[in-house]
Amino acid sequence: MKFPKLYSVVACAVAVCGFASCSDVTEPVYTKPDASTFKINTPPLQNQYYGLDENGQFEIALNGQPSYGFSAITQYRAEVSLTEDFASYETLTPVGTGTLSRMTFKDSDLATAMCVLHGYKTKEDYKDNGEEKVYFRGVAFIEGIEDSYVKTSNVVSLNRVQGYFAIPVPGYIYVIGNYVGDWIGPELENEQALKPYILSEKDDAIGSQIYYGTIDFGENAPLFRFYTALGSWDDNTYGPTGGNNDDNPVVFEDFKAGSSQLYPLMATKDSFSYPNYKGTLSFVADFSDAKSPKVTITAVK
Repeated sequence: MKFPKLYSVVACAVAVCGFASCSDVTEPVYTKPDASTFKINTPPLQNQYYGLDENGQFEIALNGQPSYGFSAITQYRAEVSLTEDFASYETLTPVGTGTLSRMTFKDSDLATAMCVLHGYKTKEDYKDNGEEKVYFRGVAFIEGIEDSYVKTSNVVSLNRVQGYFAIPVPGYIYVIGNYVGDWIGPELENEQALKPYILSEKDDAIGSQIYYGTIDFGENAPLFRFYTALGSWDDNTYGPTGGNNDDNPVVFEDFKAGSSQLYPLMATKDSFSYPNYKGTLSFVADFSDAKSPKVTITAVK
């Protein structure tokens, strides 16, 4: 009959101990990280040739989380430079969530960074520099804590990196027609001659596959079709629906000054023909849906 009382005493003792242990728990305290202990690891293939590939990836690893005083979800980045002093640099964001200290990057992002650091803006600017030495340092931060931003105290390099031109530029298509009288053919050797007759994406909409442009046909009644790439008369060509794909025009007699036409496009050798209009045409060619491209054509007053 004394056992229940004994159990009660033990239970009370456990409860008291439990309360005491809870009171001893300390909240984690944030510490500004010490950069001297935050390192970037030397790449194991540092001295091997590495040719960047549009679909390739590579790894850069850090020695773990900086000394924040507690384990926290940390964001990691890498800075890349062409000089060891990082006088100018670009920041690379890893693939995925960015919360792993072993970071995976896209080759294409590094190629773009190298082009930016060289000052290349167009393909005409680009120079193939062969193998280059590229420097890296790591960055870490906790989102929402301003002074958590810290860079590695050391710098590493990949010593034999072959880049390529990777600056995003607006895409474009060609209008092939009678704007100068005789047609300039869609062959590769005519690329320079056709530059005034392209429709291009807007600078802030690269990759949209929506192309804009204005072309003056002068005193010629416009006759034309679209090419998404140069090569031959028969390939990559788009024109109006309703024809027979036999290199004959589809005639729009009602198209006159002030007219605007939204028209579906199809892969065809047939052309648009506006026999009752002369002058300038404005185009918005929308290829964003590959299955149903379309074009808006406006007769500029």
